[in-house]
Amino acid sequence: MATVHSYDVFDTVLTRRVGDPEAVITVLAQRLAQAGRLPVSAAVFAAARRRHERRLNRLCGAHAPLREVYAETAAALSVDASQGQDWYEAEVALERELTVPVPGALEMIEKSRAEGVRVAFVSDTPHSEATLRELLGAHGLATDDDLVITSSQRGVTKSKGGLFTAVAEMLGDTETFWHRGDNQRSDFESARAEGWDSAVLPRARLTRYERLLEREATATDGLTSWLAGSSRLARLEAYERGVAAPVADVAAGSMAPMLVGYALWTLGQARLRGLKRLYFVARDGEVMLEVARQVIGRLAPDIELRYLHGSRQPWVYGACATSEPILAHWAQGRTDFTARTTVSRLGLTPEQVFAETGFAPASPERADTPLSADDRVRLAELLQSEPLVSTVRAGAAESAERTIAYLRQEGLTDGTPSALVDAGWSGRAAAALDHLLVTAGAAPVPHLFVGLLGSAAEEDLRRDVTLVPWLFDRQRHPGSTAGLHAPNVLVEMFCSGTTGRTVDYEIDPADGTARPVLDRELNDPSLDWGLREIQAIAVRVAELLAPHLDAQAGHLDSTAYVWEVLRAFWTHPTKAEVAAWGSFPGEEEIWPPFMPLAQQITAPAMLKRALRGEKTMRPNNTWRAGSAVASNHPWRGLLRLRAWREENDARIRRIPRRIRMAWATRRRR
Repeated sequence: MATVHSYDVFDTVLTRRVGDPEAVITVLAQRLAQAGRLPVSAAVFAAARRRHERRLNRLCGAHAPLREVYAETAAALSVDASQGQDWYEAEVALERELTVPVPGALEMIEKSRAEGVRVAFVSDTPHSEATLRELLGAHGLATDDDLVITSSQRGVTKSKGGLFTAVAEMLGDTETFWHRGDNQRSDFESARAEGWDSAVLPRARLTRYERLLEREATATDGLTSWLAGSSRLARLEAYERGVAAPVADVAAGSMAPMLVGYALWTLGQARLRGLKRLYFVARDGEVMLEVARQVIGRLAPDIELRYLHGSRQPWVYGACATSEPILAHWAQGRTDFTARTTVSRLGLTPEQVFAETGFAPASPERADTPLSADDRVRLAELLQSEPLVSTVRAGAAESAERTIAYLRQEGLTDGTPSALVDAGWSGRAAAALDHLLVTAGAAPVPHLFVGLLGSAAEEDLRRDVTLVPWLFDRQRHPGSTAGLHAPNVLVEMFCSGTTGRTVDYEIDPADGTARPVLDRELNDPSLDWGLREIQAIAVRVAELLAPHLDAQAGHLDSTAYVWEVLRAFWTHPTKAEVAAWGSFPGEEEIWPPFMPLAQQITAPAMLKRALRGEKTMRPNNTWRAGSAVASNHPWRGLLRLRAWREENDARIRRIPRRIRMAWATRRRR
């Protein structure tokens, strides 16, 4: 008497580089059409292939053999049977190309063998047992001693019943059968119904993000099917490294598609504008650049990809030396700013301001207390007038000189057609950089942004700046971020950098080299949270996808599928995702400089914000959906109600008109 450990095949020990199994047929149809091996279009062929498989399965009561499926398809399309055989061989060859082992599967199978049990592979599939044995053997999963059983060859299935019994009859002297597979019904319930022990291993099944990507496959000419498959492989590899599923799933299924989509759009813009060099701006540009090296580096190796140290602080501060509008905007603090936070951006200390002006909120006892609305206005006025403005401009001029030296060194003034690639938002830093480039005698550059936020009040800054948004543009279309509250917080989390912020530049007196000055060497809070892991997952997705990209990928519209996977996570997270990602340390200019993105709402904290003039229930730049999960009622309900109202604002605003129309119709009767 012996024990058998049985394994399902697809999405248990083998998986594919595309998302859904149906995508195999789509890829096959496209390739056959390109090679001139079809009498009809790829779409017509794929539809016929699927239709005849379903029909034969229904007639047989089991999975029809793949050869028969193609014989029927060839007959239906009025071609010689030999062409059906050609298509059959092409699909088997494609399966060889697409199938890869599930990470960890070999170790699991080897553990079974080490226990001295017999290993079997049992699959519901149209493939023959010989084909399946070949696929398994190619990856070292099956040996000559293992049993390989398929429904198409035995005439019974796991899902409808009979296949497990057939295996047991073949191994009549076996006392224990234990089956593992990804499907609750076919692999768990059916096995138990036929007297086997069983367990579900669902981790290789598509996540909700990967299903959303697969759903967009037709609109993206199959790109998102490859992306879904790449996401699955990257997260499965991450699981094996010990990364928690809620972290790996989001990094692979939401973060990576955003970065890949942005890289493809950036490539399209570079081609459109004749750009030869792209500068990815620190720190958001760090992981953007690594993904772009996989995507753009493969599709357009002639475009130079570079990393540029910079941030609002040195660029905007430097531009304040000669730009009145930039100084006016930079002197305005946010609602949560203190006197120290505001004046430090202009190279001053609260002690200087208090000594020169007697401004009470800058006194030692109040310098770190958030300013009131009136105090913010008054401080902005003081910073733009004497005696402070001369000091501000002198310091800004020195900063501008150092910044321009760095920009020259990095080639931004050498005339090469270039653009800056960054997360985006108001465009204030972009305007400041362009101002410095013009000061240096160079031309402004286009700024390629994930998205644009900001208000009409900053229009005077942006008027002559080329800002090109990809995913949303709230400056032109205020409703373009509906359903994705505070997208800047989400994007900045996904694009957090591993180093500190660039606050200045320094010139080496020995050789004149300009170097960035960081506020700290490493972004330790984010690194401690696990930043390198999510970056590695996202880059791995791009690496897996890159070989399957073609020249037209840069012209595909990626915004729809990116929006869907971002919204699924950011607006409708699971509890496990909130628990994992809600602790991510969001970085701020205020104190404390880091705070968790998901904030528990309390009445005392709300009162303090209200007294400072803040109108939100949460601190700036936090995660609303995450905070709702982290908070108790009534705050949880209020946050969710606000989210519902924003998502349905357009419908709500139409209700009064619909009522009037209905009433007018009734009166006419």
